[in-house]
Order: sequence, then structure tokens, then C-alpha cells
Amino acid sequence: MKKVMLSIVVIVLISIFSGCSTTSQNSSDASSFGAMAQAESPEQVRMLIWSASLYVEVSNVSNTLSQVISITKKVDGYVESESASYDDSVRVTLRIPVNSFKSTVSTLETLGNVTHRRVSSDDVTEEYIDIDARLKTMIALRDRLRVLLERAEDVKDVLAVERELSRIQADIDSMQARLKALAGKVDFATINININRKRILGPLGLVFHGLWWGGEKLFVIQK
Repeated sequence: MKKVMLSIVVIVLISIFSGCSTTSQNSSDASSFGAMAQAESPEQVRMLIWSASLYVEVSNVSNTLSQVISITKKVDGYVESESASYDDSVRVTLRIPVNSFKSTVSTLETLGNVTHRRVSSDDVTEEYIDIDARLKTMIALRDRLRVLLERAEDVKDVLAVERELSRIQADIDSMQARLKALAGKVDFATINININRKRILGPLGLVFHGLWWGGEKLFVIQK
């Protein structure tokens, strides 16, 4: 039993130190990823998650929504979520292939009066490299423990190794899921578009708007 536990400890320690070394080596080379965006330097490839937020005023919300869905399908994107507030507004979250992201944003801006626009990117290269390196280390550790399990004869030894294997496998599953999620966000950018019905002032509304404008000018000459 002591020999088996000692073997587990030794394997874990070796894997931890080798994992640190792997992280250091892999940090200088991000070229192994399939889902990446090219950075300013041609020698360096970065993983960028692009996102945009748009607020658009239109005369007909439902018609504009149909146009948004049509634009999304044309670039092989999809609607991730949609929430509406009667006929006054609707919020749609789109997932767009990163190669069509900027052109799609530009197209969506032509649908109405844009009152708010925000485009940003999040660099997750280092996070991906770190998780990928740790994942490789954990997989190597799992494989070594499996060999140790085959050699274990005592029931206590078997249970000890199996417990450690279960913990390692849970970590591996979590890391693989995170890497998949990051790659998916890099491949498909996110666009949140809020479509709001444009308000048309009636006679009284125009009067009050004029009074408000005149009152503002009494206190503020220039903004």
C-alpha cells in the first residue's frame, strides 16, 4: 500500500513540474491552435474573441427582426437567443463566423438609426496556452496512473488509484470543455442587437419637447 501511494505522489509531483515546464515552452508558440485570429505581427498568432453591441431605432420592429435573421443566415450564423417586449423592442444575440463579423456589423447598422455602438475583442491566447499545457500534463498523469492500476494487487491500492484517477479525469473533462468553449467563441463572434421602435411625437409631445429644448438653452449655451 505504501509503495503504491508513494508511486502516486511521485507521479503527481513529476507531472506538476513537467507541466510547469510545458507551460513555459508552449507560451512562446501559439501556432498549434486551429481557431485563431491573426495579430498585428505576422509572426504571432493570437486568439481573439470579438463581440459587438448595437442599439437601433426603427419604425417597424418585426420587419427589422426578419431582416436581422435573414442577414445572419446569409453568413452561416445563427440566433443564440431572442427576447421581445411587446412590439416596442426586441433583443437578439447572434453568433457570426468571425470572418464575417465586421461586415455583418456594418450591414446591421444600415437597418435603422444607430443610437449606440460598441465593438470589442478579448485576447484569450495565454489562457488557452496555459490550459492546453496543463491538459497535456493531466492526460500524461492519467495514463501513468492507469498503468499503476493494472499493477496494483491489493484492494486498498486499487481503490486509492481509482480515486486519484477519478479526480484527474474530472479535471481533464473540465479543461477540455473550457478549451472547446474558447475555440467556439473565437470561431463565432457575438453580436447583441437591440431593436427599438422609434417614437414619433404627437402635437403635445412636440410642444413639450420644444419647451424642454428652450429651457435647456437658457442654462446651457454649448455642450
